[in-house]
Amino acid sequence: SHFKSLLLKEFHETPIGGHAGIIKTLKRLAANFYWSDMRKEVKQFIASCVICQQTKYSTAKPGGLLQPLPIPSNVWEDISMDFVTGLPQSNGYSVILVVVDRFSKAVHLGALPAQFTAYKVAELFINMWNIAANEFFLPPTNGWPNGGY
Repeated sequence: SHFKSLLLKEFHETPIGGHAGIIKTLKRLAANFYWSDMRKEVKQFIASCVICQQTKYSTAKPGGLLQPLPIPSNVWEDISMDFVTGLPQSNGYSVILVVVDRFSKAVHLGALPAQFTAYKVAELFINMWNIAANEFFLPPTNGWPNGGY
């Protein structure tokens, strides 16, 4: 095992190895040596090589273009939520829950303590929704039949 480790270092990390990839390192080793699970160990060794991780480019396919969200047709049909953290404490609160209605672009803010639970967030959201419902879901008339006096 110690001998394998020395071989892997010699054939990968030294100027002879030149931090080559899995296939080249494996070919160089296989020309003179063999052990069971050699391919697997070479792959693991190279995957854990810090220099290779820092300098080699990723072979993963880059992400595609962003796809736009569908445009909502009513208020509170589609919302975005996020937290603003790391704020100085004020009255025991240091986190802001930000809720944005994507249709009206109305922003609703709520305060939370630094240590909060999902239950607290849900409770705050329901309170925010109740307030917003009073603001946005008003009847379309002024209370008179046919909209007039």
